[in-house]
Amino acid sequence: MRRVRAFFPDNRGNVLILTAAFLLPMLALIGSGVDIGRVYVARSRMQQACDAASLAGRWAFSQGQTTDTATAEAQKFFTFNFQQGSFGTAPFTPIVTVTGTTTKVVTVSASTTLRLTIMGLFGFPPMAVATTCTAEQNFVNTDIVLVLDTTGSMADKATSKDTQTKIEGLRAAVLALYDQLAPIQTQLAAANMRMRFSIVPYSSTVNVGKLIYGVDSSYIRNPAPYQKCSNYSSNNGCTGGYQAISVTHSTSNPNWFTSSSWGGCIEERQTTSTITASTSAIPAAAYDLDIDRKPDSDATRWPPYDPSYASYSKLQVACPQPAKRLQAWTRSDLDTYLQALSPDGGTYHDLGMIWGARMISSAGIFADSPSTYNGMPTNRFVIFMTDGLLDTGPTLYSAYGVEQYDKRVTGGWTSKADQDSRHQQRFNLMCSAVKNRGVSIWVVAFASSLDTNLTNCASNSGQASTSANSADLTTKFVQIGKSIGAMRLTQ
Repeated sequence: MRRVRAFFPDNRGNVLILTAAFLLPMLALIGSGVDIGRVYVARSRMQQACDAASLAGRWAFSQGQTTDTATAEAQKFFTFNFQQGSFGTAPFTPIVTVTGTTTKVVTVSASTTLRLTIMGLFGFPPMAVATTCTAEQNFVNTDIVLVLDTTGSMADKATSKDTQTKIEGLRAAVLALYDQLAPIQTQLAAANMRMRFSIVPYSSTVNVGKLIYGVDSSYIRNPAPYQKCSNYSSNNGCTGGYQAISVTHSTSNPNWFTSSSWGGCIEERQTTSTITASTSAIPAAAYDLDIDRKPDSDATRWPPYDPSYASYSKLQVACPQPAKRLQAWTRSDLDTYLQALSPDGGTYHDLGMIWGARMISSAGIFADSPSTYNGMPTNRFVIFMTDGLLDTGPTLYSAYGVEQYDKRVTGGWTSKADQDSRHQQRFNLMCSAVKNRGVSIWVVAFASSLDTNLTNCASNSGQASTSANSADLTTKFVQIGKSIGAMRLTQ
């Protein structure tokens, strides 16, 4: 009897019994974590496939495709991104539904089950995995201003392998942008909305004078002040010095302003020489940088850019193609306009952005881009394209006169580097002013590099890029078009 009682306190074998008792629940707990993780990943991937499918289907409609084609495109994208049997799911077919007439809405839904690897051993049935998503075009009015560098270097080729000059490559890229957005332009028009383009070619001045005159003839300064050289020894210099003169253009023949005798380029209105590289805000006296101020004095009016009256004919002069205000274009009219772009002049980025800003502004002399049209909001964009860094000229007749003699920007000309840095800061200030108005800026450097100023001008780093050759430029403009006209998920 004593021997039997000796076994009672010995519980060493109970560990095995307890372990066996808890083993199955522990396996079930671990297995549930594994299977739930698989279900989560499967649902996440299915949702991604659904989003891609609905966007693809809606994009097909924006390209003028039929309902059957758009449905097939959506199903193809879903299957590509979530193949049958992925993660142990049962076979299924995504359902694509199209609703709407003018505004097409694409809805994709899918449901299946996922076999549980471990929990299935304990009798748990497959878990349901389902998703649904909807994509539609968020129709809004769209205004786009193209600020295009047409300086002398655009006559060159981007690379020796290019068959086109840069100006020819630019023409092709702008047409590609138009083609990318044309289907959306048609759909907007059908919905009583609009997509419009403005074009601002720039070099050392801009050709906006006749647009200004068309708004109000008093906005053009007359008489206007110029510098006159008393004696030219050669094309390289003025030996007799410059004297200020006042020129009154014919008031008896107001058609002078709209006739071929004036190319239409302007000198900028009054500015201040206090802007340096460290200036962080636009001074009140810098009327040239005041986007929305309408002229009310000679200081706020624009003199004609007129080499013949100004006696600047022996200096470098350039007057680009006339700018165009926001308007709807046909492809033919756009092509005709682009063919007339001619490379010439220096690279004044600030002038390009100043007038791009005025074209896209909802106020000012044009007030062309209101925040709403027909009760719908307006998205506004500036696409700024240049083939080089800012490069001004001290003896070049620009919209600021001849800086070495007029000193409107520098206040006392010392060097080209100082002049460039001052114009550069004007460009930076204008970029900030445009973005502060809710305008999205894209910057494209064509066959050149992006410096910090150009990069920072863009609304974000993804909207600043380089294009090495003409083909790259076309690709970039198409990508911008896709972004501007992008579909958006609504569910």
